[in-house]
Amino acid sequence: MGLPKSSGNTESYGVSILGGAQISLTLLEKIMDGIPVPFVKSVAGAAVEVIKMARVMQSNREECDDLVQRSTSLLVVILRSFDGKTEAAIPSHLREGVERLASNFHEVLATLQTIDKRAGKRSVSAIAKALVYHFDNAEKLKGCSAKLNWAMQEFQVTTKVESCLKELEQYHEICKDLKDIKKGLMGIQLAGEGQTRDNVASLPSTFMPAEPKIFGRAEYIEFAIKLIFTNGSSHIVILGPGGMGKTSVALKIIYDARVIERFGINRIWLPCEQATSVNLFIELLAKVLKLSSSSSNDRFEDVVKMLEASDTIYIFLLDNFETLLEIAGQQSHLGDVLSRIASIPSVSFIITMRGSHYPFCESIDWSHPPLPPLTQLDLDPATEAFLRISPESEADSELPTLLQELDCMPLAITLMAKLARAGETVSQLLSQWKSERTRLLDQVGGDRRTSIEVSIKLSLDSQAVKGNPDTIRLLGVFAMLPGGAAQDRIPDMCPSIPGWRAALRALLGAALVHYDSDKTYIQMLSPIRSYVLLHHPPEPETLKDLRSSYYKLAEKGRSEPGDPDHNANTTEISKEEANIEYTLLGVLQSNEVDVYSAISASLGYTNYLYGNQPRSDVIAAALRRAKSSESWPTQHADCMLELGRIHYTRCQYDAARTALEQARSEYLKLGSRRGNAQCLQTLGMVFLVQDQLEQATTAFRGAETEYIGLDDKIGTFKCRRDLGYILLSQGKLDEAAVLLEDVKMQSELLGDRFSATICLAMLGEVRYSQGQKDSARIAFEEAVTLFAALGSRFSAARCQWFLGDLLWENGQLNKAYITLKEAKAEFVRIGDPLNTANCMFSLGRVFLATNEYGDALKELEEAKRLYSTYGHPRWAGRCDRVIEQVHRKQGSSMT
Repeated sequence: MGLPKSSGNTESYGVSILGGAQISLTLLEKIMDGIPVPFVKSVAGAAVEVIKMARVMQSNREECDDLVQRSTSLLVVILRSFDGKTEAAIPSHLREGVERLASNFHEVLATLQTIDKRAGKRSVSAIAKALVYHFDNAEKLKGCSAKLNWAMQEFQVTTKVESCLKELEQYHEICKDLKDIKKGLMGIQLAGEGQTRDNVASLPSTFMPAEPKIFGRAEYIEFAIKLIFTNGSSHIVILGPGGMGKTSVALKIIYDARVIERFGINRIWLPCEQATSVNLFIELLAKVLKLSSSSSNDRFEDVVKMLEASDTIYIFLLDNFETLLEIAGQQSHLGDVLSRIASIPSVSFIITMRGSHYPFCESIDWSHPPLPPLTQLDLDPATEAFLRISPESEADSELPTLLQELDCMPLAITLMAKLARAGETVSQLLSQWKSERTRLLDQVGGDRRTSIEVSIKLSLDSQAVKGNPDTIRLLGVFAMLPGGAAQDRIPDMCPSIPGWRAALRALLGAALVHYDSDKTYIQMLSPIRSYVLLHHPPEPETLKDLRSSYYKLAEKGRSEPGDPDHNANTTEISKEEANIEYTLLGVLQSNEVDVYSAISASLGYTNYLYGNQPRSDVIAAALRRAKSSESWPTQHADCMLELGRIHYTRCQYDAARTALEQARSEYLKLGSRRGNAQCLQTLGMVFLVQDQLEQATTAFRGAETEYIGLDDKIGTFKCRRDLGYILLSQGKLDEAAVLLEDVKMQSELLGDRFSATICLAMLGEVRYSQGQKDSARIAFEEAVTLFAALGSRFSAARCQWFLGDLLWENGQLNKAYITLKEAKAEFVRIGDPLNTANCMFSLGRVFLATNEYGDALKELEEAKRLYSTYGHPRWAGRCDRVIEQVHRKQGSSMT
């Protein structure tokens, strides 16, 4: 028949001969025309027609492509088996098997034609029903393709025709596989017509699934393959949460060319979830090894003797092994069985199982170093995985957000991408995910591979989790913490769960939670969090304890730089920002009536944000709830004040003035002199930064009067310090110096180290303006050190900006660049656009001095944009003048 000989890998030949191109079918048809044996030609013709038809099918595209690949591979094996043989040389019983194979190919073809004909005239309701069963049918087709893959391996006959007689039983199995394909495809037809039908019989347990397409696991797979080839036999465990792709990774390893070359057809997949007992597991082993019935009373001994006597090597993929470990009362028996198998030199195995702990089998020499548990994908491979299924989503800018919402969990990505392929946009899916969560990815009649909820429930149903009631209670707590749970905070968060340590061990063992890279925080994947919150939310008592813990933490945000515990409080809060905000917003945005404590905690937390990374979400929510209750008028004014301060730090000056004026009005009605003073002081800063010096002076004087009336010396001297800065802005340098020196001394006597250090930095600015550069530099350097010790990164960065300008003036350009770059990075982190622009302007001048014109223009243009955006046209004009210098210098350098 003229079929080219392969190097031994018939699957790769089948793929290459098809190659997805029309020329491949032409080649197959030419080969078929040259076949002298009618019944072989018949089966080849039928296979080619199936390939043609499957290629043009519109539904279940991915599964049809796989069917094409497997059909082609099987056809190549059949053609090789009869290459150069005459009809007379082929036994009649083998001829009958091939003819039955051809008949089944024809039946599959007829089914495909029926589906294709009726697909174009389905009603809306029928299409909806077809969509419901789409993924279930896809799994059936994948199973059918897997059968063809197995059949291709078993059917392989590359020597004399007589050896085909030994394969007759496998021909019958192939015929059965093709009938199952027909039934699976007919299921699509019936689903589309709104009809029902009994389920097709489950797949034989020993058929190897098709090679999966996976992304982002190349290094992991390579590591595993090296372990396989390190010793004579290998014992590898792939751990991780459900839905992380453990089976896919293991199959990818099994399909690696090097593994195929070493083990050949002795690469055996055993889906352990099909074994309901250890004895059934042993029977599965016997089945895949084709061990004949025996009069022996010990089936396992038969398996062991067969493996020990064999002159070939095996590698078993024991998939979903945790299901065997969950069988009550059989763990010891299972351990003995696995240990005995592992002791056979010719046997290697790969175990996949949910969890983070190895099977308890001390006598097994596990491959070392162990594979780390599988974690979620990085964003780039997650994107590749999604776009492979739904390439039309590539242009959607919200795809990264959707993937991050899913925590880049492989199973969730696959299911979500299939929904996108079915017609949903990424934006729609993102919106649906936020409202429906894991229910969106729950397929009717789904299993662990097609339903997120089923996959998670399997982990929750494990003996370790179900056996301890505290595990579900603790899991509900963890689900409330998107930033993860610090282990040292658990006793404070969960006083009603004294057995939390044992519960935590169970949750870690089931891989429902995992440690972060530093082993300090317990984290939970987003899909698992969503499922737990939906089905196992924390109990009322536990929720109350959790909230109380985070309210206390948020209240620590009221501390100010210089307070004894300020640095420790800031560090503790910074690690818990996500959890604090989730807790506070969860209460403030709910229908709960008693939110007083949540509002109070929000005020403390916002004070922390004011000096770190100003954000208004929490305080805005608190303000809305305070406004709705006439019982908390002071809280409403407090919230308005904090909101005004946040607006000020974000250069939103009009919004800041509006909020501060409203807060001041409310404080005056309440008779709160302190509240009035705080509003006036912040209003003074708003006026000052906008160069409205007269209004700023009036505001600071008013605040000073209130503090004097309250006998608040610290507040009084803070106002005088701010008046000193107005004198500096007015060019009254000597008056400013005298006032600031006095306030600095008084603040130190009062123990207000932070205000005293601010005075020191202001004196540095005075010395700088007076031309006393060395004195200014010393003041700024000392202030940077003191601010860092006091916990005010913002104030330290301000001093670094001034230091950078001094270094630039002194010609120390490299040091200036480093100092200004650090200051700019801090202001970007904080979200302060004005001071970011200040640093960029200064960096532009440094780049101009070093003749780096492109970088200079980049910094100066962005600084100009920020100044213009936030209402500082005078400073924007300063940028224009330096930009002109850059262009002149750049032009002269080119002539």
